[in-house]
Amino acid sequence: MSQGKIIVVTHKDYEMPTDELYFPICVGTGIPTLSGKFQPDNTGAHISGLNSTYCELTAIYWAWKNLDLKALDYVGVAHYRRHFSLQKKARTLDKAITGGELEKLGPGVYVTPKRTYLSSIENHYIHSLKGYEQIHAKDIARLREAIHTCCPDYDTAADQVLTGNSAHMLNMFIMSSGDFDAYCGWLFPVIDRVVALSADREDQRRYAGALSEFCLDIWLRHNGRSATELPLLETERVSFIGKVIGCIKRKLG
Repeated sequence: MSQGKIIVVTHKDYEMPTDELYFPICVGTGIPTLSGKFQPDNTGAHISGLNSTYCELTAIYWAWKNLDLKALDYVGVAHYRRHFSLQKKARTLDKAITGGELEKLGPGVYVTPKRTYLSSIENHYIHSLKGYEQIHAKDIARLREAIHTCCPDYDTAADQVLTGNSAHMLNMFIMSSGDFDAYCGWLFPVIDRVVALSADREDQRRYAGALSEFCLDIWLRHNGRSATELPLLETERVSFIGKVIGCIKRKLG
């Protein structure tokens, strides 16, 4: 039977799936009441202090550096209120995917359903927050520059993803431990380079985590890897109408 872990990124006390597959990691630390309940992201090799900018990447980094990847067949990433499921529109944690269900699915790369936007991915990001258009445009330019500097052979894949209108967002995936190691080995130098280029950024919160959401598809596309979409379980309802209105505003903006 294959062995794996799905890390669950959280910044607060929250109910978690009971299957032993799941491994909650508390990010941002500074929450001593949770240190005995969830794995904090500030032990061992870590970048916990960067959480306000790197978001869930600090948990992913912790897993990359501290889990025994050689003992695992696969590694996944979920969020405290978002999980993979085999059932569409699932809302309760008992419907979160289990280790047994993953065993039946077999090896592969599993991602959330792609999100399709009214404009390109980069345009959607640039107009995602009113008043930040120029700052976000610089973010995209710096992501492109970082990819070109770190791995110029990824330029084509980056352009195809950023100028396309759909992507697998949320930094959620399940993949082999070998792929996880390779992906992190590519991702973090790119994001670190973006941050190094952004010393003059007016707001240092969350942008690195946001930009990293585009990187999974870039990595998959460049490496010719196909991915299987699994239904997304969300324990907290999201307003579909609100999301549509937001997309229209960004398109018109």
